[in-house]
Amino acid sequence: MVSLSARAGAIALAFVGAAFMSGCSSCNGGSRDAPGKPAASGSAAAPPLPPPGRTIADIVASLAGCDIEHRGVLLDAGTDAMTGRFAWTGVAPLGVDSVEHDASTWARVSGRTMRLFFVLPEASPIFVSARSMGIASRAATVSLDDQPLGTLNFNRNQIRVASTGATTLPVDPGLHTLTFRFMGRARDADAYADLDWIRVGVPDENPATYGPPTLRDVVSPAAALSGVPHRSIALRGPGAVRCALRLPPGAHLRTAIGLQGAGEADASIRILRDGQKPVDVSAQHVIGGEKATWSEIDVPLAPHTGSLVHLELRAESTPQGARVLFGDPVITLPAPPPPATAKARAVVIVVLNGVEREELPPWHGAPTPHLPALSELALTGTTFHRHRAPTTYPAAVLGSMLTAMPPRGHTVTDPGARMPASQTMLGTIAHDASLRAAMFTGVPATFKSFGFGTGWEHFAEFPPQGNDLATTPIEAAATWMTNVLRQAPEARLLAVVHSRGGHPPWDVTAREQATLAPNNYTGVIDPRRGAQQIASARKRGKKDKDVFSAQDKERIRALETVALTGQDRAIGSLVSALKTAGIWESTVFVVTGDVGSGADALYAEGQELSEKLLTLPLYVRFPDARYGGANVHLPTEVWDITQTALSALGIAFSRPGLGRDLSGVASGLEDPYEEPQIATLDDRFSARWGELIMTGRYDAAPSLCDLELDPTCAFNRRETMPLAMQALFRRIVARDVATAAPASKREPATIEPETASSLRVWGAMD
Repeated sequence: MVSLSARAGAIALAFVGAAFMSGCSSCNGGSRDAPGKPAASGSAAAPPLPPPGRTIADIVASLAGCDIEHRGVLLDAGTDAMTGRFAWTGVAPLGVDSVEHDASTWARVSGRTMRLFFVLPEASPIFVSARSMGIASRAATVSLDDQPLGTLNFNRNQIRVASTGATTLPVDPGLHTLTFRFMGRARDADAYADLDWIRVGVPDENPATYGPPTLRDVVSPAAALSGVPHRSIALRGPGAVRCALRLPPGAHLRTAIGLQGAGEADASIRILRDGQKPVDVSAQHVIGGEKATWSEIDVPLAPHTGSLVHLELRAESTPQGARVLFGDPVITLPAPPPPATAKARAVVIVVLNGVEREELPPWHGAPTPHLPALSELALTGTTFHRHRAPTTYPAAVLGSMLTAMPPRGHTVTDPGARMPASQTMLGTIAHDASLRAAMFTGVPATFKSFGFGTGWEHFAEFPPQGNDLATTPIEAAATWMTNVLRQAPEARLLAVVHSRGGHPPWDVTAREQATLAPNNYTGVIDPRRGAQQIASARKRGKKDKDVFSAQDKERIRALETVALTGQDRAIGSLVSALKTAGIWESTVFVVTGDVGSGADALYAEGQELSEKLLTLPLYVRFPDARYGGANVHLPTEVWDITQTALSALGIAFSRPGLGRDLSGVASGLEDPYEEPQIATLDDRFSARWGELIMTGRYDAAPSLCDLELDPTCAFNRRETMPLAMQALFRRIVARDVATAAPASKREPATIEPETASSLRVWGAMD
C-alpha cells in the first residue's frame, strides 16, 4: 500500500527540486544574500525569482487574526482583530458592541467587566493604555492576571489616551489576562466607555509620538515604490506582525520589501515556536527616498513545515515618518493545483452508526474475514486515517455532511432539534439539478421528524421496532438505484444511507445467539432490548464499565460483530448492483461512520469530545479506482465528503460551505492543515491542529495537549505553549463567528408516536 503522507512529501520535494534546478539562487534564505546578512535594496545583479507557485495563504487577508506590535502589543478594539481575544468566551461578551466614531470602529463597553488575553513575547515591564471616551464611567481599574496594575481615567464624552503606570518588575513572557472593571453607574441605555484601541506597552526611550498600528493603519492597499504598487503591510519600527500557520511541505513565503519614506531601515522575517529561540529566515536592508524600489524575495520554509509556527514580519528600525513595506506577502506551494474528483454517474455514501474504528479493516490489525466488502475497500479503495467528526451527536454529524456546515451552523446541536426547513441539504441541490437523489435511514435521529426528509426525490426510513432488518436501508438503496437505472439508463444518482452499524437492536436468531461468545452466557443483554438496557444503565448515572460485567461486554461485542457482518454483506451486494448496472467505475463510493463507540461509551450520544469518539473510519472508492490502495494520513472531516460529492456530480451550494475535495487530499497536493479540525457540543469544544489538541468549555481556561510529546494527554501545556494556545483558541472562535447561526434559528422537533416508539427502542427516550 502507498502512504499518502509520504507521497505528499515526495511531490513537494520534487517541485522544490525543480525550482532549484531552474536557477533559484535566492531560495536559500529569501534575500539575495544569506539570512542575517544585510542586502542592498534593488540590487541589479540579482538573479530572477522562481515561478510564483500556488498561493495557499494570504497574510494581508488574514491580518485580523495575527498579533500586531509596535512598542508593545496592540488590540484594535471594535474590529475583527478582537475575535477570540475575550478570555475565554466564544464571542464578544454581552456588553461589548462595535460603534463608529469619525469613520473609525470602536468598542462600546456596557458591561462592568471585560477580560482580554494576550501573549507577551519577551520579558519586560509593561503598562496599559487606551484611546478612550468616557460615557457613564470616569475610570476603569486594570488587573494583570488578577493582580492590580493601575487605573485608566476617562474624560466624559471627550477622547483621550489614558494610561496606567508601568510595572516595577519585568512581566514574564507568555499568556496573560487583562481585566478591566469600569467604575460608575450606567443607566439603562448608557454604556460605561468607548475604546478605540488598547495597548500593552513596553516602556522605551523613543521620543516619537506613538502611532497605534490598527488594522486601518497597517494595511496600505496600493503602496507604490518606483511606480510599482503592492497591497502591503506597513510597519513602523520597532514593530512586527506575527501570524500563526501550519506550513505544508514545500511551502515558501513570497513578498516584496521596501521602504516608504526617506532614509534607510532594516527588515527581517522570523519563525517563532513555543519553547524555542526565534529563527531568522531572511534579513533586508532597504533604502527609501524618491528612487526606492522593491526587493522581491522568495523564502523556502522547508525546515519549519509540519508543525504550528508563527511567521513574523518585522521592522527593526525606521526613520521618523518612514515605514517598512511588506508587499503582497503570501505563502505559496511550488506545485500545481490539487485535482478534483472526476465527474461521476453516481455518488453513494453509506454511514454506519456507532462503530468502533478499531474493529474494522485495516485498523483492526488482524484479518477480518467476516467483513469481506470493507476488507476489499481497504485494499482497493482509498483509506483515510485522520478522519474526524465535528461532534458526538450522530444527527449533527449527518447534518454537517448534508450541508457542509458545522453543527452550530445548521443548528442540529441536540437531541431535540430538527434540521430547519430553510437549510438547504445535499439532496435538494442534487434533485434541483435533475439528478435522482434518495436517502435511506435506519437511525431514528435522522427520520423525517428531525427534518432530514426534505428535498429528496425518495426518502425512506426503517424503524428499529419494526420487522425491517439492519441491512434493509442498504438493500433498499441497491433496489432503488437498480430500478432507476432500468427506467432511465443515463440517469445520474445520489444515494445516502444511514445504517444502524453496530447499534442495537441486533438481528440474531435464537440458534445464532446460542453459538455466540461467551459460552454459557447467563447475563442480561438481550439482542432486541440491548439499546434500552444500555441506555437505562447510563441513566442511572453509572459508567458502562461499572454496570456491565466482562461477560456482558463480550456478548455485546459478539452481537455487534454479527450485525456488522450482515451490513458488510449488504454493502457487498450494493457494490455488485452497481457493477451489474455498469456504473461502478464511474461511481464515488464512500463508507464512513457518524460517532465512534467504545467500552466506556457504548452507543452513547453527546458524550465527551474525546479523540476515540471523534475519530471515524473513512473509505472512498474514486471513479476508475484512482488512488486505489492508498493510505492517507492527512486530516479530513465530514464536509470533505460533501465537497467530494458536489465535485463529482457537478453541483454546488449557493452559499459557501466548509470542506475540501478528497481527491485533492489523496493526491498530496491539497493542504488540509491550513485550519484545525474543530468539534463542538453545547459549550464544549475540541480542536486538533496536527499533533496539538485543545479541549475546554467557554468561559474557562482550556487545556492543551501535544500528542508528539504526550500521547496520553496527561499534561496540560497551556502555560508552556502560549503561542499555540492563543492561535488555536482564536481559530475556534473565528470559525464559530463565521458560521454559527443565531440561536433563534434552532427548530424543535415534533415527535409523533411512531418516531417516539423508534426512539424508545433505540434507547434515546424513556
